[in-house]
Amino acid sequence: MKNKQILLLRICWPWFKDLIDWKTKYRFREVKPYWETRLLKKDWTPKDFDEVHIKNWYKTNSPLAILEFKWNLWIFEHEWKPHFKLELGKILDVQNYEI
Repeated sequence: MKNKQILLLRICWPWFKDLIDWKTKYRFREVKPYWETRLLKKDWTPKDFDEVHIKNWYKTNSPLAILEFKWNLWIFEHEWKPHFKLELGKILDVQNYEI
């Protein structure tokens, strides 16, 4: 049985709430070596993930959103720096979150 490939992103509370309220459908990460190796293969083709987990900070009981992985990735310039723009799929599950 294949292990699920999960892309884990951590974000602060206001952005997490916007994600749950579906006010945002994208996440952005600055193009840096860490994110290049995390998101791309050596030939710069996208890695395959099964799900995207977006967590509000680091505690074990922090709110967590599990989303469908939708591999649409763009590189664009924001504040004079290149950024990855990741399109998010539908929300599959939300844990440790009270409305």
